[in-house]
Amino acid sequence: MKPSAIISITLLAVLLLSFGALAHVPLSARGNDNITSALHISDAAKSFAIYGRLDSGEVHYYRLDMQKGDIISLSLFVSASPKELDFRPGMVLYGPGIKSEGPLPQGLAFPPEKASGAMTIPGTRAESATYEPFAPSSFVQMANVSLSAPQTASFIVAVFSGNTSGHYGLATGYREEFSFMERITAPIQLISVYIWEGQSPGLVLTPFIAAEIIGLLVFYWGRRTAYRMAGTLGGFLFLATPASVFMQMVFSLTRAPFGPDVYITLVIAVFHVLLGVAAIRLAGGEAGILHRVLLAVLGTMALLAGSGLILGPLLAIAGSLLPSRKLPNLADHMKRDIRFERP
Repeated sequence: MKPSAIISITLLAVLLLSFGALAHVPLSARGNDNITSALHISDAAKSFAIYGRLDSGEVHYYRLDMQKGDIISLSLFVSASPKELDFRPGMVLYGPGIKSEGPLPQGLAFPPEKASGAMTIPGTRAESATYEPFAPSSFVQMANVSLSAPQTASFIVAVFSGNTSGHYGLATGYREEFSFMERITAPIQLISVYIWEGQSPGLVLTPFIAAEIIGLLVFYWGRRTAYRMAGTLGGFLFLATPASVFMQMVFSLTRAPFGPDVYITLVIAVFHVLLGVAAIRLAGGEAGILHRVLLAVLGTMALLAGSGLILGPLLAIAGSLLPSRKLPNLADHMKRDIRFERP
């Protein structure tokens, strides 16, 4: 693998990292079915996407701390699963200075506070699902609200289900960015998003399990060194990522219409393919200093780009430090032991 090719892949990784900042940071809704245990959104301006499930008559609560004049941005969406076509959740924004609009859903009440109001935003299902190219995934838009915070205060968002049950998502904020740790853990969080869509964990993880089995077979039939084993397994996990991306793209397009955003997904998949091929080529070649440095660079780029489900980048980085001496063959050891024990 030529250094110029690695540099090209690195530049493409930087470009894709800038694309990745356009996505919401995924979170899960748990234990927030009471206003006293409302889920606190630590940074109301930052784009979060909270995924949860509501049973009939259930309400989930969220708390936003806002400064006067800050934008309160909320977007409610639901799973595009055909099994939940009747699910119609809505939301209520409550706080000081909020103008009361619409009737409160039955069973929903807020503590009486001076000059506080409750704005009810009923859910209206969009005609078609939306395709998200960076995950990739799909969802159906239900409701949106964007307004300036009238006061510096805490505001409550209540998501209610009515008499139906289903999976919903609440997107908050408008500043789209990922922290270092959020970039690294995003692939793990995406697994929960795909399960939220109705997929089984086994189906979601199939490309990664298959990739490691193939990687072990390739390693077994080649030169067996610790350097090659770690690099090869890491490279095949990189290749599992585009397989997963393509599988999720096809799955999402069974629910959402085809559009130009699909080409963004394909570019992302091609990048992960190049990353996997480069790592496997480096692992199968000479374990010189340059090769080790390049393998470590690929592992670092993969970690930040969400390739290989965290384990792949760690294997590539570890492989750059492992020895390139041939590993002992277990069968040869057993033969020597048998000859030694023979009377």
